[in-house]
Formats: sequence, structure tokens, C-alpha cells
Amino acid sequence: MKMRGKVLKGLCILFMVIVVLAGCQKSADNAVRRVESPETGLVFQISKEYLDQGTIMIEGPYKDYNENDTIQVVWYYTPITDKLFEEAKALSSEDLTVEKMEKLYEQMMTHSKYLMSITLIEEQKYKDAVDGGMELKDLAYGDNLEVLGTNEGYVYLLSIQENDTAGMEKEEKALYEECSAHIQSVKENLSFMKKTNTKKIPDKMPAFSAKDLEGNTVTDSIFGEKDLTVVNIWGTFCNPCVEEMPELGEWAKEMPENVQMVGLIVDINGEEDTEHKELAITITERAGAEFTQIIANEDFNEIMRWVTGVPTTLFVDKEGNIVGDPVVGANVKGYKNFVEEYINGK
Repeated sequence: MKMRGKVLKGLCILFMVIVVLAGCQKSADNAVRRVESPETGLVFQISKEYLDQGTIMIEGPYKDYNENDTIQVVWYYTPITDKLFEEAKALSSEDLTVEKMEKLYEQMMTHSKYLMSITLIEEQKYKDAVDGGMELKDLAYGDNLEVLGTNEGYVYLLSIQENDTAGMEKEEKALYEECSAHIQSVKENLSFMKKTNTKKIPDKMPAFSAKDLEGNTVTDSIFGEKDLTVVNIWGTFCNPCVEEMPELGEWAKEMPENVQMVGLIVDINGEEDTEHKELAITITERAGAEFTQIIANEDFNEIMRWVTGVPTTLFVDKEGNIVGDPVVGANVKGYKNFVEEYINGK
């Protein structure tokens, strides 16, 4: 499916599930739970049973490949997906190969499905696109796209996904069909609320002192070395991150003199975590990614609280200010376009 293939891959949902429920407001304990998403201005009414089981989750919001905010309602068959998460966590650096990652990813896609997707597009942007002859399928990913409504200057495009049940056992298929049917009720009871920016990214990168993969100390002074620094936030667990690394390595060597690439690795837990560090070294060496790779520590907590998935790429000027919009998901073309526009505009 077009949407699942692109968005799941770009966000590395397999290992980094970001659930809006953690930061949203919930109603009293009853059969249907009111789930507010202030970042998108949406209010969901979802079965408390499914939410508590982890069978249905809300993921996002994040930027899609058209730089629009998107939020999804996702189904998981937890008897299998929980085991897959645990299996992935338990893998040693020797066993955590790209082939193994791909296999786990394929298994996860069999037992987890997007049920609903909602994309927000600024009204003027939407009007210009439609007047220019674009169709809904050109504006957002997903099946059966329709206009849900408008709210605070945004047009909301809703998609109810068409998913196959291949590979599911009888009990799993029955539960999936129950949840899929429930989504129609979720759709009918969707409502709007005031849209807020409670997850606004910090304006500036934090002051930090951290180690890179070679053991060197790196501080925030690194940003002063160039007019623009591309900061690629990634993890060794993330297949899309690993897949784009060779292209990032090549691009880093071809960048203009006043631009540099820096990696920020999120899943190396201190100096004792030699397994993930060795895996990161293997990944970057195989990819020819010779640019600086910083191991994230507590100095980056303010940024990490904002990050909703990897890879996420930020653009930082020589004063350490975050400029432009972050790119969530593997999108090297998008990174390059921003850098070109920024440099040409200086």
C-alpha cells in the first residue's frame, strides 16, 4: 500500500512508536475514551478496551513527505507485535543485521496496520493546489481520501485504509476486523478543538559536550565552523536511517564549503553500551559516512523530547539556531532542496 510503504518506512515505526496518548488529555474511565490531540486540533472517541490493550494507538503528529502534519490511528496485534519488539531489543550487534531488520519489519507490517490517517493542509495551500488541477491523492497519502472539514485555517483530509489480512491467523483476523469496523464509529464521532503548538521545537540547539564515535569530544561550537549544519538524528535500530546513510555519506563529501553534515545517534546508552556503538561504527563505515557522528547524551534531552521518530533532520546556522522546518523521515532530496534554497537565499 502506497501510504504504509512510504510513511512507515520514513518514520521507522517498527521500533520507535510515538503515541499521542502519552501527552493528550483523557476523559473519565468508560467504554469510549475521549482523546485530544491539541497539536492537530482533533478529538477522537476510541474504545477504552482497545486503547488499554494497545490494540489501537494514535501515532503522530509528524510531517509527511509534503511537509504537512499527519496523524494516524494504528492497529497492532499485540500478542505478536510485542514479541517482535522484545526480539528486536534483545538482538546483539552481531545479529542485528540489515537482513534481520528487514525480516522483522516485514513481520511487523503483517501484524500492524494503519486504520485511519488525517492530514492537515493550510487552506490557501489546499485552494491553490485544487485550483491548479491537483487531486486529493496528490496532496496526501492514503486510500479513499476525503475532506473531513476545516479548522483554524487548515483543511483536513481523511483516509480510511484498505488493508489485507494475508498472514493473519483466524483469531488475529477477527480482532482486526472488529477494530476496522470500530474505525467507522471513530470517524463519525471525530470533532475539532483549538489547535495549539504544544510540541514546538526549540529555537536553538542546546549547549552540549559529547563524544563522537571515534572518542573525540564534540561541543556546540561545531556549528560555528560553517554557515549551515545538517543534523541527521538517527538510530542503529532504524532501517530507513541505515538505508539513507550511504547517500548522506556521498552528499557530505559534495557539500558546499560552507555547509557540513553531522549525525546524532539516539540509541547508544553511555560508554558502557559497546554493542550499539560497535553497530553504529559498522553502519557508518559500510556506508562511507565519514562525517562526524555524535553520541546523544542528556545534554540533548530538550531536543529528544520533541523528536517523534527517526530519522529526523534539522538545519542549524552558525549561531546554533534551528532554521527552516525539520524533516521527519528519510528524505535526502528534501534535505538537499532546503540546503540549496537556504544557501542561495543568504
